[in-house]
Amino acid sequence: MPKTNGAGSIYQRGNIWWVQVYVDGKPIIQSSKSEKKSEAVKLRNKLLAKKARGEISGGAPEKVLIDELLNDVLKSDIKETTRYIWEKVVEKNIRPFFGKIRAARLSTDLMDQYREKRKAEGRSDSTVNRELSILRTSFHNARKRTPPKVHVVPYFPMMQETTVRKGFLTDQQYADVRDALPEELKALFVTAYITGVRRGELLAIAWPQVDFEARTITLQRGETKNKDARSVPIVAGDMRELLLAAKRTRDADYPDCPWVFSRLGEPIKDFRWMWDQACKAAGVPELNFHDLRRTAVRNMRRAGIPQVIRMKISGHKTDSMERRYNIVDDEDLANARELLERRPTVVETVVVSENPAKLGDTANH
Repeated sequence: MPKTNGAGSIYQRGNIWWVQVYVDGKPIIQSSKSEKKSEAVKLRNKLLAKKARGEISGGAPEKVLIDELLNDVLKSDIKETTRYIWEKVVEKNIRPFFGKIRAARLSTDLMDQYREKRKAEGRSDSTVNRELSILRTSFHNARKRTPPKVHVVPYFPMMQETTVRKGFLTDQQYADVRDALPEELKALFVTAYITGVRRGELLAIAWPQVDFEARTITLQRGETKNKDARSVPIVAGDMRELLLAAKRTRDADYPDCPWVFSRLGEPIKDFRWMWDQACKAAGVPELNFHDLRRTAVRNMRRAGIPQVIRMKISGHKTDSMERRYNIVDDEDLANARELLERRPTVVETVVVSENPAKLGDTANH
């Protein structure tokens, strides 16, 4: 039985002295690895000092389950839209596989097994990368806590994503998707298609940020991915008309709803099923919502908008990211050919004879 000695306990197992200290109602038990009681006293005092400084938590870190780390990261300071998506991914896939494993025992082999399982279920490497990145964030979050719940963040194997998506919408496909979507999603779709603003940034927009007179939407500092405030234009046509229609519906039916993109007065969070159905009906079943961002950048470039302005609107921080979306297709090449052919020149166009022999005769003269 442990013998109480001050705030901690020391006791023997065989000839070895052990120490027990309670933190947050949970025991921390460590071996002194010595047959001398004095070594156990030193260890106990060391643990009590760490407890006083807040350097240890209740329960040894080697006993903390991944389940606890996932709970913590879902309660951490992340955007509500991100939290909503992460909760679904964690509860459906990550927690059932990793939850009951001790954090200290997470290995590369276990993560490889998870990847194999998810790929067998038809998921891509990029999808598994995103899921493992949530788990990795939970470990980083646990390590930064006071006191830390893990001391080491293991290596997370990420497969290289060699396939860069090149999907974008033609004007006709845009119209088909717009018409196939339910009314509550039309304004969201059109705004993303025209401005290239990220999905999460759009869903966070409230009506006070929309200025129809100035024809701008202001994205607040801290609500964008890059944490910088910026403004995007309200473009005449579909975008302006659908936003005005959404405002009229809100004023008439849900006057207390602050969200620009809402469903029955509640903020839109998940619309994947309706999106998939509309894309199938429009003949573009593989279209991702993020493809609208790519399309917007391409369309702005074609419209002659300078790169620096395109980046301010779409929210790209570096030109390398913006260049990834500069898709050159047959229409781009045709436009380039037409512009080059219009270029004035002072040199006469060479006339090539169809008879090679005549060319030789001319050269001889």
